[in-house]
Amino acid sequence: MKRWIACATVLILGALLALSGCPGPQQDGELTPPRQEIANGEQATQLEMWTIWTTEPRKGALEEIVASFHSANPDVRVNVTDVEPDAYKTRIRVAVGSGDPPDIFFVWSGEWLHNFVRGDNVLPITDALAADGNAWRERVMGDALKWYTFDGETYGIPFLRQCTFFFYNTDLLDQHTDGIPETWDEFLSVCQALQDAGVTPLALGNSVKWPAHHYVSCLWQRMIGEQQLLEDFDPLGPGDYSDPGYVRGLEMFRDLVERGCFNDHPNGTTRENARALFYTGEAAMFYTGTWNLNALREGGEAPEEFHDAWSWFNFPAVEGGDGNQQALHGGADGYVISSKTKHPDKAIRFLKHLNSVESARLFVDRCKELVLVDGSVTEENADEHLRRYYQQVADAPTIVPWADTLMERSVAEVLLNGCQALIEGTTTPEQIMADIRKRQAEVKAELQASGGVDLGEDTG
Repeated sequence: MKRWIACATVLILGALLALSGCPGPQQDGELTPPRQEIANGEQATQLEMWTIWTTEPRKGALEEIVASFHSANPDVRVNVTDVEPDAYKTRIRVAVGSGDPPDIFFVWSGEWLHNFVRGDNVLPITDALAADGNAWRERVMGDALKWYTFDGETYGIPFLRQCTFFFYNTDLLDQHTDGIPETWDEFLSVCQALQDAGVTPLALGNSVKWPAHHYVSCLWQRMIGEQQLLEDFDPLGPGDYSDPGYVRGLEMFRDLVERGCFNDHPNGTTRENARALFYTGEAAMFYTGTWNLNALREGGEAPEEFHDAWSWFNFPAVEGGDGNQQALHGGADGYVISSKTKHPDKAIRFLKHLNSVESARLFVDRCKELVLVDGSVTEENADEHLRRYYQQVADAPTIVPWADTLMERSVAEVLLNGCQALIEGTTTPEQIMADIRKRQAEVKAELQASGGVDLGEDTG
């Protein structure tokens, strides 16, 4: 608490210095442009925007998009502050909980966003999306808006589509295996063949806890199915995690650990180090998200000889599972407007600009990532990897978000801690699910008592 009081004091002093015409302390990561006047001598409206895009090329692409907005809208200035993702999760909750949020801020889809919506902290933009014959709504790709829609109202825009795949070293799999696995049993055979050849099958950096749960999350989707998962993950819903697929999915992940499929000490390995194990050929496969595409491409951190030595495949099917076995697993990152903003129309104007075809194409050109705007990916601005990924997303029967974005955050923390403990061999799948059910029941009671919102500090 003292820490946040101190931070608030620094921010207040900075504001006072700015008002007095003196330069305040500039925090690392701030992209704040100087205040400018509009033609009639009045000061431009200031909008504060928080993002997790702290590194290039995303950071530079956003700067260009903001600059183009300023050129077309001289009466508005968007002041961008970027915050490292793990720190952001706490910082934005504190800002929203204190009643002093930025006008526009980054969100992950699912329960992470829904928690803010239940507390009336996000501005619905349903009418704006429907204006001009649904022009804005119709340029958002696929069904991404459904993860931003609650009780008939849509809150914010999905911007980037990220999905997880098994990235693999093409040379190693060609040399030592029978090809790309389509089922879980085939996947285990591939892992065994690699081990027999003296190659570590899987790179895993789980020091931040969430990467390991991606295995469990997708196994649950394959075995249990999307609808049941959504009922169980909803902290105010009817689900009770009684499906035996939950324990089975954790057992299957533990089996990978016990087979020795991962690198040594995954819980002490960073994501960056795991990625290096993959592109240096020490591990043959790396289950990660499309956010790592730029690290593997030409111009990224991977060595030149690796640029053409990798590809990816979707999570294998689990025979007999109730879920859609061709589903993709991923999330739709985006931006929302605070319900506390004093300038809703101008904030909506900026979101429209960010979500325009022109801005989307600029972002794709600079970042080579999939922006959820129809027409954003073209032959001119996308490489072969992005075009392939774009087509997979377009063809996917459904895209199911990861468990930690759909669960209430403290319930998700139980899962993440449980996966770490499974790696260490200090818990069991049954115990993890017992702990999840217990915490879910506690959360449900707490949310019912508080009106359905939780903006407290992290428990993990």
